[in-house]
Amino acid sequence: MLLGSILLLILAVTKFKVHPIPALLITGLILGLSTGSTVENVTQSLLNGFGETLKWIGLIIFFGTLLGEILSSTGGSDIIADSIIKTFGNKYLPISVATIGFIIGIPVFMDVAYLTLLPTLVVLSKKSNHSILTLGLALSISLTVAHALIPPTPGPLAVAAILDTEVGRIIPLNSIVALVAIGIGLLFISMVGKKIQVKQEIDYSTKSKYRLKGVKKMLPFIAILAPLFLMSLGTIISTKNQLIEFVKNPIWALLIGLLFSLPLINQKDFNKKLHSYFQDAGAKSAIVILITGTGGAFGQVIKDTQIVENLISDATNITALGILIPFLLGLLFTTVTGSITVSLITTASIVAPLVSNGLLDPSFATAAICAGSLGIIHVNSSFFWLFKEVHHLTTSNVLKSFSLISFLVSISAGLLVFLLSILFS
Repeated sequence: MLLGSILLLILAVTKFKVHPIPALLITGLILGLSTGSTVENVTQSLLNGFGETLKWIGLIIFFGTLLGEILSSTGGSDIIADSIIKTFGNKYLPISVATIGFIIGIPVFMDVAYLTLLPTLVVLSKKSNHSILTLGLALSISLTVAHALIPPTPGPLAVAAILDTEVGRIIPLNSIVALVAIGIGLLFISMVGKKIQVKQEIDYSTKSKYRLKGVKKMLPFIAILAPLFLMSLGTIISTKNQLIEFVKNPIWALLIGLLFSLPLINQKDFNKKLHSYFQDAGAKSAIVILITGTGGAFGQVIKDTQIVENLISDATNITALGILIPFLLGLLFTTVTGSITVSLITTASIVAPLVSNGLLDPSFATAAICAGSLGIIHVNSSFFWLFKEVHHLTTSNVLKSFSLISFLVSISAGLLVFLLSILFS
């Protein structure tokens, strides 16, 4: 029923051109009812998933769009883009974007980081010969790999805690796997990006008639980097200090970044211009917010059914597969649930007895779980719909690009862990 519902959703959106919002809701309802739940319970799951997804990402999408509007209209995005091209060069721009994404993706959630960097990404595409899809995939894959493999992101930390191994032990191996995975991902991106033509409809080109001068040239960088740095403080400084708790929260961190962008606005008719930016940002982000929320709703129905529990009970009979167990389970649970963090925690809980009994090495088991958790990111993931909407892609194009590459990167990373485990066993 799960496979059938996912196939139904893909066909509805791609072949029959049903809008993603009703397609996600109706498919979620069908899945829930077909697995024995009631209308009331399925509806509650959909609402819970919608609310849980948007309670932290909704405002972030809006604030990120608003920041993009201000930076684009004042010329701030152009200054950042010109600096990146000047520093790293035009030829290797995808590698530069992936490097930036990997570094930022360690302390900052991928959704937030992607939305924060999106305005710069669009201008980089317009100023270079690289398509927005190539740069977007390079950024998203590097953020995903960092999110799944590198502490102190919550998922790998949870795996280390469940498997009772020191974080310091898993970082070297996971880092090697992550860098190789990103390299392989970039190779696939270079092939896929040329085959799928994308017209970037987000207008982040400079609209202002005046040039930024003096100290104002630094403000676009501060507006982008300040939220990313503040959100990183939670992983750098372990404390319950209320000031740290305030500034590391993604919503308040982005608002602080927005404050740094306000002096970029021409002081003449300041309030009128700022109000227009709010209006434009609201119009551009509304559909993205709704589709992202319904993507989370569909994923929640999957998590609330007995599908995951049944898979867990069936997984206890495959111990002969050795190090492939944690990888395959991680791949399975990400593909089924649409959540890398859920996949990491669930897989680690199943594998923990095999590690404690000495059947699996904790470092290689952790690396295999994290590699598998890259999985196939598809229609049950809220980030899938966010990526689709901000780039105005078709569902089919996202499946053939982002979903396919996430799968190939996961397989490549898992194969590397398997070979290393044999080499060092």
